[in-house]
Amino acid sequence: MDGNNTGWDQVIAEMIEMGFEYSDIVEAIKVVGPSVPSAVEHILSAPKSQTHNIDPLRRQPLRTCRLIRQSKIFDHFHSDDVQEHKEYLPDFNPIELSEPLQAQDSDVASDWERKVSILMQKHFGFSSLKSFQKEALSSWVAHKDCLVLAATGSGKSLCFQIPALLSGKVVVVISPLISLMHDQCVKLTKQGISACFLGSGQPDNTVEQKAMRGLYSIVYVCPETVLRLVQPLQKLAESRGIALFAIDEVHCVSKWGHDFRPDYSRLSVLRENFSASKLKPLKFDIPLMALTATATKKVREDILKSLCMSKETNVVLTSFFRSNLCFMVKDSRTSKASYAKDFCELIKVYGRKQNIDGNEKALISDDSDYVSNSSNDCSSSDTDSVSPDDVDDNQDDYACGDDFLMGRELSVEFLENDMDVIQNVDNSDVTHGECCLKLPHKERELSEPIDPTKEPEGRLKFLKEPLEHGPAIIYVPTRKETLRIAKYLCKFGVKAAAYNAGLPKLHLRRVHKGFHENTLEVIVATIAFGMGIDKSNVRRIIHYGWPQSLEAYYQEAGRAGRDGKLADCILYANLASNPSLLPSRKSEEQIKQAYIMLSDCFRYGMNTSCCRAKTLVEYFGEDFSHQKCLLCDVCINGPPQRQNLKEEACILLQTIGAHNVCSDSMDCSYDDVYFGSKQRRIRERPNLKVLVGKIRQQFQKFLTTDILWWRGLARILENKGYIKEGDDKIHVQVKYPELTELGMEFVKSMMSEQDLYVYPEADMLLQRKTNIPFSSFSEWGRGWADPEIRRQRLEKLKLNRNPRMLPSPKNKKRRKRKGKKGQSDMRTSRGRLAAKLAKFK
Repeated sequence: MDGNNTGWDQVIAEMIEMGFEYSDIVEAIKVVGPSVPSAVEHILSAPKSQTHNIDPLRRQPLRTCRLIRQSKIFDHFHSDDVQEHKEYLPDFNPIELSEPLQAQDSDVASDWERKVSILMQKHFGFSSLKSFQKEALSSWVAHKDCLVLAATGSGKSLCFQIPALLSGKVVVVISPLISLMHDQCVKLTKQGISACFLGSGQPDNTVEQKAMRGLYSIVYVCPETVLRLVQPLQKLAESRGIALFAIDEVHCVSKWGHDFRPDYSRLSVLRENFSASKLKPLKFDIPLMALTATATKKVREDILKSLCMSKETNVVLTSFFRSNLCFMVKDSRTSKASYAKDFCELIKVYGRKQNIDGNEKALISDDSDYVSNSSNDCSSSDTDSVSPDDVDDNQDDYACGDDFLMGRELSVEFLENDMDVIQNVDNSDVTHGECCLKLPHKERELSEPIDPTKEPEGRLKFLKEPLEHGPAIIYVPTRKETLRIAKYLCKFGVKAAAYNAGLPKLHLRRVHKGFHENTLEVIVATIAFGMGIDKSNVRRIIHYGWPQSLEAYYQEAGRAGRDGKLADCILYANLASNPSLLPSRKSEEQIKQAYIMLSDCFRYGMNTSCCRAKTLVEYFGEDFSHQKCLLCDVCINGPPQRQNLKEEACILLQTIGAHNVCSDSMDCSYDDVYFGSKQRRIRERPNLKVLVGKIRQQFQKFLTTDILWWRGLARILENKGYIKEGDDKIHVQVKYPELTELGMEFVKSMMSEQDLYVYPEADMLLQRKTNIPFSSFSEWGRGWADPEIRRQRLEKLKLNRNPRMLPSPKNKKRRKRKGKKGQSDMRTSRGRLAAKLAKFK
């Protein structure tokens, strides 16, 4: 397409957006040329009969515009005008190659760096490549497979977009989310590159046919769709040619990764069906380029094996260190009761007030019933008067803080599941871009000068600069929580909306668009949105609850600060309880791996002495060249004071060792027969809680020491190799501790003057307002004789009762149900008496 045709397309696109008819636009361009102002003036100065009595500049009412779906350019192309428009529309016949594919390949290999430089400046406005991009392209030019690991926002997409421009062939990109593919297509069309996406979210049925004819340079496709299109893609490879198969978010291939997807694991068909031995016109196998931002060494090995990538695959590694991200971990119950405390700062930043008739009211949706007169300063009395319990926990509503998202009720089908099982998420019903718009002229330097933020002096500047105002994303583990938090934030005038895979596509599309257009500032989402967001100025990423793995956490946190400016990544987690694994369809082997990853994430949150960035970078197998990041909460606040825990460690290890010896010689007792096998298992292999109870009974000094403190100590001893998990199952932290040989040697050496100075873990530092004294079973029993103690205990039992068991008409009916006949509890006197009386009936 030459420059003149590009001008026609641009003018047509802009004027159709204004509301003019296609036939009038074409007629005006023929008279005045491809100029929007001249064409508009020509149409408006024409008689009314020729303009179909429309006013193109008249704005529709706001609420009407919301319900009107934006039409595509080709919707306005009538069959009568096809012949007239043929001069600037692409030919819809399959492209005939003027020269063999081998000749094109040899032409690409010659002086490709100079050609890439020209293409970069023309389409992207960049002057040069980064080193990892150059290395990835070198592998492609040499017809080699490539695995690229680069941080989010570093420019991985250029690695597979440039081959399409350089070779003139098609690049097929496999991506997991429709929303991400749509964003890329929109960007590419603005840069003058034809692109489309294929999948269940594509409303135009003709796009797939045109893509298989070679009418697009870059084709984005879902993994399940590419498996269906193997034969059409083979024909495309033999006609126009396929330059590259790019597999984005390739960690989804690995069963050891945090986001395994079965459809991704079947992508080995690309190697089997697109090799030189399979397709005669090919001289080389079509290269595979796998890309991801997070993959451990084990995951990388599994990726290469699962995709059948060649032994000569070039693995391109970049640093995982993001020098502008400030990582923090904060203790929170992550429940409705803690919303006021946890989101106080967020409401200060994003809460808004509007003066209406002299009264200040929060800016929320016109159709929302969540009205609050609260101030945007959460420390004020107005805000404090709004309790988190005031937020209605109605699961049939979803909240938003902007006018264009109108409140509607959801049917129950959107809220049946508590979590997002994302095996095939088409979370956005969007159209594709086909018109070629104006190319960017602003040139940016993309080479790799020394990043000032990677030097200590540059990172220290971040500490003096305030965090800029920008959008935020809150990640939560369940769908219900997205609705609750979004509704709570809207109550204080925050422009927030829920986003999860169970919501209507219309709502998801509006949220996605509003977030990109800055009409929404806060998104409360599950991980489905995290993989699909492509926005450079996200300033805050909040994880509200334990992530399922460090891979998932780092990938989601990596969505922040892609513009290179300072951004916060905050993890709110309940440090007093172990994280739980979300339900999913996984095999037993995958569940074990999931628990290992969950344990790694838990230990990251409990760390108080090591730089957060250092922990994350080294988790992915990279040597952290800096001593610390200077931005995380550990670097800013410093580690806690080291403590000598020689005595406590010795007591715990000796108690563990004593029980391990006793369990070997323990015989069956009367209690085991009466109470069952559970009591015997506890005695044979006591859990940590039982061991701590023994210590508190024997040592008066530790009567008020909480179990949390001992769990932290056990984790420290496990890290040092003194104890290990005695259970066959994998737990988040040690549950059934056993002594190791190193631990036995340590106990013997404790008799000497050797000390054990360690940094206490986060759960060890949790300070309770009142210490809970420990009492033995006999002391607890004697306490019932004291009227005051009895009253307190009964009051506590009432508070802890299950709401379902409280007096109510339903519960009374439930209690009146008769049990099955012939079943008497012979363990009680009443049961035995009832059994005897039954014989005389």
